[in-house]
Amino acid sequence: MHLVGRFFGHVTANPPGPEDQQFVHDHLNDPCAALFWAQSGADQDHAVRVARRVSGALGDDREAIEAALLHDVGKSGVPIGAISRSLATVLDAAGLPMTQRMRRYRDHGPRGAEMLADAGCGPLTVAFALHHPGPPPGGIDPVRWKTLSEADG
Repeated sequence: MHLVGRFFGHVTANPPGPEDQQFVHDHLNDPCAALFWAQSGADQDHAVRVARRVSGALGDDREAIEAALLHDVGKSGVPIGAISRSLATVLDAAGLPMTQRMRRYRDHGPRGAEMLADAGCGPLTVAFALHHPGPPPGGIDPVRWKTLSEADG
């Protein structure tokens, strides 16, 4: 059911409006914001929704909000539509072969983490991009991680 919701959320998403644009501006420095705005409109919409949930749970935890806004930046530059994204997720879960483009989409975590580290984003942001949806790595607050994971779910 989660994948069905994610699919329709992707298909019906709109780029952030003025209020959400200000929210992004208020929580990201320029290099990190550039990565946010390089995402597709659907990924921007998803990221803002996750960040708003995190903000609701943790208040103005700037690093957690940054992590929420940027956790999927590794998907930018991978030309793959909603149906192929869903198919890649199913093929990966089943351990079946997929196209090179689908593998790039699946492997967005390490790519995104490298981009975020190069842009000077915070350690929680880099770690969440790299390791979500798995458990937190050592040195990361498990409460913040759980909040991020649940907001992304």
